[in-house]
Amino acid sequence: MTTSHHILGPALLLLAACAGPSAPSDPHPSTTTSAAAPVAAAPKATAAAAPTADAKADAAADAATATGADASADASADASAAAAADAVPFVKDNKVLPPLESEELTARARGLFEAIVNDDPAKGEPFWFPKEPFIPLKDVKGPDRYWDNLHRTFERDVHALHKKRKTWEGATFESFEVGSTPKWVPPGDEANKIGYYRSFRGKLRYRIEGKLSTIEVHTIISWQGKWYITHLSKFKKK
Repeated sequence: MTTSHHILGPALLLLAACAGPSAPSDPHPSTTTSAAAPVAAAPKATAAAAPTADAKADAAADAATATGADASADASADASAAAAADAVPFVKDNKVLPPLESEELTARARGLFEAIVNDDPAKGEPFWFPKEPFIPLKDVKGPDRYWDNLHRTFERDVHALHKKRKTWEGATFESFEVGSTPKWVPPGDEANKIGYYRSFRGKLRYRIEGKLSTIEVHTIISWQGKWYITHLSKFKKK
């Protein structure tokens, strides 16, 4: 027994020395790691949530642009609705008596007056009967050539009326008045395929040197609810 005790004693001491002291355990193994992640992420979340001054300005600009676009769209819709309300629907037999007075008629008559004053027939074109409806309306050979002839006469009449005064300085437009009581001209009369209303000797009134003067507009006829000139002065067949 004495011999075994002496042999085992040093061996046990040697083994204990080789193993060394054991590492101390972490009293809070997960607390430090889990707490560190939210602390690091918190500043990022705060920065993302607070808009910068530039971002606010951009948002305000976008809102203003959207508001302006909405207002523009509303104005456009209102204009389209007004135009639709003023439009005269197409009537196949053209039997629509135009009003004897209207803003659009006055505006076109004013243009005719300016054409005469400035010796510029183009200014009176809106009051002249357009070529497109004239061709199917007239029952004559070569209606397009007939229109060209009438149109050249209209231009000559404008020049002739301009020359009737030495000067037009100070002349101002006053009004236009439809002449004779409009008469319905049925298809077949006056070499036409489509009927129209007709009036003679309209009055284009203007003021110059304090006096009221009148230019006679010889013939106007109707097309789809509007008056148009076919003969500015008395028509002379050649």
